[in-house]
Amino acid sequence: MKSIFIDCSLGISGDMLASAFFNLGVPHSIFLDNLVSLNIDKNYKLKFNEGDSEGIKGIVCTKSKIQFKELSRNLNEISNLLLDSSLNDYVKKKSIKVFEILAKAEAVVHGHQISDVHFHELGSMDSILDIVNVCSAIDFLKPYKIYFSNPPSGKGIVSTSHGPLPVPVPTVLEIARQNKIPLMVLDDKYFGEITTPTGIALIATFLDKFGQPGNINIHNIGIGLGSKNISRPNFLRILLIDENIENNKPSYETIISQEAWIDDSTPEDVAVLIDRLRSAGAIDVICYSVDMKKNRKGICIQAIVYPKDKDLLREVWFNYSTTIGIRENKISRWILPRRTVSHKTKFGTVNVKQVMRPNGQNSIKIEHKDLTRITLNTGIPIEEIRQELIIELSEFYEIDD
Repeated sequence: MKSIFIDCSLGISGDMLASAFFNLGVPHSIFLDNLVSLNIDKNYKLKFNEGDSEGIKGIVCTKSKIQFKELSRNLNEISNLLLDSSLNDYVKKKSIKVFEILAKAEAVVHGHQISDVHFHELGSMDSILDIVNVCSAIDFLKPYKIYFSNPPSGKGIVSTSHGPLPVPVPTVLEIARQNKIPLMVLDDKYFGEITTPTGIALIATFLDKFGQPGNINIHNIGIGLGSKNISRPNFLRILLIDENIENNKPSYETIISQEAWIDDSTPEDVAVLIDRLRSAGAIDVICYSVDMKKNRKGICIQAIVYPKDKDLLREVWFNYSTTIGIRENKISRWILPRRTVSHKTKFGTVNVKQVMRPNGQNSIKIEHKDLTRITLNTGIPIEEIRQELIIELSEFYEIDD
């Protein structure tokens, strides 16, 4: 099963991540397509150039400046910009989540409501593009899991739009606190920011586990260089790895159940809430009718979420529903090793979920939205398409890239 390990022990930023993904093998076209999808000025240039940092070779990302003044943007404006783009749904969802994490931290730091937070440097098209590029690269690779090393805290003072601030800057500290990200103290003579708000927000968005997994086979390495010359190697590396899954056994994990019973919302409002919960990172959301006190008819809504997302999901419950409380419980589950990958077929590219069974056999399931798209384009019944694809993908049953 292909996973990635992001070693950010010397620092992390959005452009360093994008550069490392390019060096890892993500096609240049993925990043260039983002310029078109975001409708960025055609004179804007995005380049990935070879370079070195204190003798370490890698890729550095360079961008030309847009010839107009960048305005600060709030979360709603950035969300609308992304939603109105032609990016795919996964990239839109993950990019918006990064900005939601940033906005939540900025709101605490400055004592504002999230809706009143305005991004300055973080709202620039450069920063938006960095985030979209990273989300697009992860969407292309579709890793089974994403591991991170602990990011370094840095030290010193930096100049910002708010004036001089200590390192780590308040937003980085607040994101680390809210998302329980341990910052590592690096024995470093450099005084300055080496973990940026964008970098740590991307960690909070994509983190599955801290630390390097054991028993791995390394398929490729991508090196992303920082733009600062700090008199020591300044780079981030991404390892594309193949995790050895012992005896195809299911793995155990703890997840969170969040639940509320609601009797004062319309069905339309409930539908919007469910969409918001899913967009915020819920693994799944279900609802069903319940009889509440005084014989009132209500709706039970239950969201299953990863522990790292539970705080963000609580914000959705309390900001976008009429409930005044939620029940929250830890639940355990066993899951089989699985991955979702794209596969080219005679009907075009389809996404396929592949599962390893304890008896050594493998099974696949074709994403229903792809089946729907194909049947609408061709007029062929879904079941006929499914059967033809299963036959075509029969050689894909082996867990082997």
